Amino acid sequence: MDINALMESLASSRLDVPAELGILELRRASIDELQRRLRKFLKAGGEACDRNLDRGQWTTHEDRTLVRLPQGAHAVVYHASGAVKLAAGLAPMEWMFKEIESRETLTGRAEGFVKSLGLHDNLGRGETLAFERLWQIKASAADRSGKAIAPVLCRAVGAFRQHIDGVPVLGPASVAVQIAAEGVLDSLSLLMRSPSGEVFEKAKVLHPERALRQIGQQLAARFGQAKGEVSLESRDGLRFGYLSLPKRKSQRLLAPVYMATIEVAHALERQAFVMVVPATEKSYLPLDLPGAESLIGQTGKLGARRRCC
Repeated sequence: MDINALMESLASSRLDVPAELGILELRRASIDELQRRLRKFLKAGGEACDRNLDRGQWTTHEDRTLVRLPQGAHAVVYHASGAVKLAAGLAPMEWMFKEIESRETLTGRAEGFVKSLGLHDNLGRGETLAFERLWQIKASAADRSGKAIAPVLCRAVGAFRQHIDGVPVLGPASVAVQIAAEGVLDSLSLLMRSPSGEVFEKAKVLHPERALRQIGQQLAARFGQAKGEVSLESRDGLRFGYLSLPKRKSQRLLAPVYMATIEVAHALERQAFVMVVPATEKSYLPLDLPGAESLIGQTGKLGARRRCC
């Protein structure tokens, strides 16, 4: 697919874009408050997976607090964003599924964990948390003769998206629940930025065509002179919503953006680029700071074992 065809594909996305949107101020929690939240989260997580996670070795670093728990489990909260990661300590090839369960069953397990953790109860006014996507992580192999072994389901990942007054908060999954066989919790990640309730200011939302022009210019600059054949495909079309920066970055405001995830195949390498442009005349977020991790043109190799179903 060439750049023009890709732009036509993105332009076909159906977006419900408001004329204007509030730029929201975010709460900034102290380290003590984040650690108290983590303790409550560990208590709820222990009850959800029938394990004792109340006791552990706590270590406070400049950017995060790490908790080492029994049986190889651990948890971490990032001070800049309040993001939390809980890992149960399972080895990668432990607790593999004996049979591949249906999408409905796996989704129900993920939703059950979110409900048991009380995440819906902790949402603020106008906030919702909705299931977005299910991923299956599978493993397979072949013998010396080339005969392939049927794929085995290792883990299922349910991703959930935070919405504020109906507008999705784009970026990393707001909640990601990774499940092993028999409904055992393998890991859980959470990154939800909480508005303070104050509107910083109202801003006019730009038409999607403005965003498409910027994305097209960036793609042309990046791949226009590439040697060899380059295949460009859109994964989810053009998306609109507030943007949450990565977990290691602090953030004072929530502002709307347009986002496109582009899959790029070149030679033997396949990558995904997340491209983000402001949806307002004024840019409220550091989308491309020199020397910092950038959401514009951010790359990452696509995992060979992870599949969406």
